[in-house]
Amino acid sequence: MYLLTADGFIWELIRFGLKIFGAFFLTKIFRVFWRRIFTENTIHLKFIKNVVSAIIWVAGLAFALSAFSQFQDIAVAFFAGSGIAALMIGLAAQESLGNAFNGLFISIFKPFEVGDRIHLVNANITGFIEDISLRHTVVRTFMNSRIIIPNSVINKELIENSNFCNPQASAFIDVIITYDSDIPKACELMAHVIGEHPSFVDTRTSEQLETAPKVPVFVRFLGLYGAELRASMWTETITNNFAACSDARKEIVKEFQNAGIKISVAKYLKDG
Repeated sequence: MYLLTADGFIWELIRFGLKIFGAFFLTKIFRVFWRRIFTENTIHLKFIKNVVSAIIWVAGLAFALSAFSQFQDIAVAFFAGSGIAALMIGLAAQESLGNAFNGLFISIFKPFEVGDRIHLVNANITGFIEDISLRHTVVRTFMNSRIIIPNSVINKELIENSNFCNPQASAFIDVIITYDSDIPKACELMAHVIGEHPSFVDTRTSEQLETAPKVPVFVRFLGLYGAELRASMWTETITNNFAACSDARKEIVKEFQNAGIKISVAKYLKDG
């Protein structure tokens, strides 16, 4: 049996440390090279970068461990002497391999991209895709926290993607006015405020430009407390839709006050 002297053991540790440092250095060099060559932050590139980084680390660790002859002898004897070891390792790595393959399928079929706003229907999670690795996908929530979801889980989810195919988003702006107000004038003011907002997107086709209004305003409901008007605020993405709707609502209140149009408060007092 081969035994190391104290000096020999120290040298083995130094060699081991140098090899680990080499793996770390190669990974850092790869990341810097990757950022400079690929400026586009897509899900394919994110996944490939994490895969190659993992390969470098595993290869570096295996290379470092090969410095210890004892480790080589024990490993060879263990694996050569029993097929149970391979079975145990296979069972232990089953979940990790499943996550890796699911991550590969996500990268290939692209149900979402980095930066997309998604909603996981079954898990009731909403946020933005931030990263994807061999094991998991990172979702950043509106509270700026991160949810780490295994790839095998997210690949089975029903995914609502606000940016898939067409990133344009719409939200309703509803206002209830009293019956003694000028309803046509109120519709005209709502259409003007929404249509003139800098974030508004005109979704009419070229054929509809001459016939359809820029911002249709509908009398959605005639209720006990007044007439409910509804219009849609369209924006380029869902990210800026909330702020655009907020701006439009504030401006609508101001325009209604100037025109003498009364917003019904009876319903809100009753609900409150």
